[in-house]
Amino acid sequence: MFIDVFNGDADGIFSLLQMRKAAPVAAKDQLLISGVKRDNALIRRISDEQAQGAVITALDISFDKNTADLERVLNHAESIFYCDHHQAKTLFTHEKLNAVIDFAPTVCTGLLVSKHLGGMYHPWAIAAAFGDSLDTVALAESDKLGWHRESAQKVKELGVLVNYNGYGASVQDLHFAPEALYRELALYDSPFDVIEDTDSPFVKLQQGYGEDMEQAQRADTLRDDDGLTAIMLEDEAWARRISGTLGNDLAHASPDKAIVIATPNADGKTLTISLRAPKSNLQGAGDICSAFPTGGGRAGAAGVNALPLADLGRFIDAVSRYYA
Repeated sequence: MFIDVFNGDADGIFSLLQMRKAAPVAAKDQLLISGVKRDNALIRRISDEQAQGAVITALDISFDKNTADLERVLNHAESIFYCDHHQAKTLFTHEKLNAVIDFAPTVCTGLLVSKHLGGMYHPWAIAAAFGDSLDTVALAESDKLGWHRESAQKVKELGVLVNYNGYGASVQDLHFAPEALYRELALYDSPFDVIEDTDSPFVKLQQGYGEDMEQAQRADTLRDDDGLTAIMLEDEAWARRISGTLGNDLAHASPDKAIVIATPNADGKTLTISLRAPKSNLQGAGDICSAFPTGGGRAGAAGVNALPLADLGRFIDAVSRYYA
């Protein structure tokens, strides 16, 4: 059995697409495990029985949030290939584990997978980089392939839309379950084939994105100064879907500002926080969020899953101080 575990965002999906185009696996022999973008602790969903003799691939999920379960399944699995770009303070070595970890702010898992595969399916990696808001890197990579900027912009839109689909409190908030979206996209040879097919997920995601972004324009601004913009969204599915992409858009529009997007959780007591470091200073986001319970991420982009309402002002002040 092949068990493919991947983040439900663009980086996770496009990483797995590359892996399985390089080494195809029949659907009957493949178990897919994914979830919403913030669901990083996915290895726990592999039982000991499922892991027995399995070849496991884990992509774009935090090593630190899966360490205990990795140690558990390594007792049963044949091998684990683990590729990610988030902090890995608990990284360990094991004869069955092949870990490719690089948390530099200029890489994403899709680019790491492409390097691992010798660039065999690099257009998908470029889509992953665009989806992860690494526009400068993605454009440089598209230039290496000789793409016109119009082509690069189309692939950027695909990356952004697939990434947008990963945001939500649960899979029910999403337009496509990540496993289903992966299956549909895997039918195409290249990102351009997805874009050109009017029956592909691209069109539905375009429509949903446009509607959600229109609602987001009416969101409340909590703070807006030279170094920080903080936005409060509503407790609605559209807000949970658009939160990360809105943060990316605002970061690109104001590259010297940190961006905070707050979305109420269903418990009425906590907030989901998305933090984007200034594009001109891609550091610190993961450290800031990790200082709060349920927080974490990488240098350029991070978040807190359940920030108490009373701590919102303290969080915004911490961001403001860090980037002052």
